[in-house]
Amino acid sequence: MRPVRVFAAIIGILLCILIVVDGPAIAAVIYTKWEIRDAPELWVVPTPLTDLSIERSAEHKFSYLGYEFESPWTEVKKERKGESIAILNFSNGDFISISKGADDLKAMKQDAARRGTDIEDVFGSQPASSNYALRSRILCLTPRDLRLFSWPRQMVATSVLLTLKGVWTATAKGGLYSFQTKWLRGFQEGSPARNNPVTIYAFDEQDREIDLSMGTEPQANSRLSQADINRVLYSLRPISPSPSK
Repeated sequence: MRPVRVFAAIIGILLCILIVVDGPAIAAVIYTKWEIRDAPELWVVPTPLTDLSIERSAEHKFSYLGYEFESPWTEVKKERKGESIAILNFSNGDFISISKGADDLKAMKQDAARRGTDIEDVFGSQPASSNYALRSRILCLTPRDLRLFSWPRQMVATSVLLTLKGVWTATAKGGLYSFQTKWLRGFQEGSPARNNPVTIYAFDEQDREIDLSMGTEPQANSRLSQADINRVLYSLRPISPSPSK
């Protein structure tokens, strides 16, 4: 899982751009275009997850951080728990990591307010309406959206969001997928055929983010499948109004 502090630092640095007058907008676009010239993952946008098969082996439920889920594996070899993360290693070599996502939108709004800036004036009302909407806007952007002849603020905002997309899609070689379950909606980064681990960013009805990372340890005989991921993903649900450890 990506360290929350690193991502928060990136947000802080990028938001500094937003308080600069409109003059440097073109420079921001040119710089961003140069930085992303060799980033094919930025051209990938979410597509609906089509493989909805679910592994139906013996049921084993787990509960962490105010959420519960079913696992296709039952024999736990090692368990590690913290305030905002839990990691399960199974005897067959597979593992599941579940962690709390940061409230990125709240942090961005607070940082912008301290600088006398309204984040909606920069990103628009829809991306600023929820963490899910902001993530969706970031992931749906491509370098094609970065235009030199847009409004200056729009050029800066797109430059910022595309740079953030590079953070979220650094390992998305196996694709980027959207999903919606009875309790959650979000995105899957990568596929088990091409990525190890596969990462899930999920948002509940209260716009709280919970992240999953699922994979297989080196030298293990097992192989993670989409059906394994779906068993966890489609059973994942909040069990309390305010998830805690």
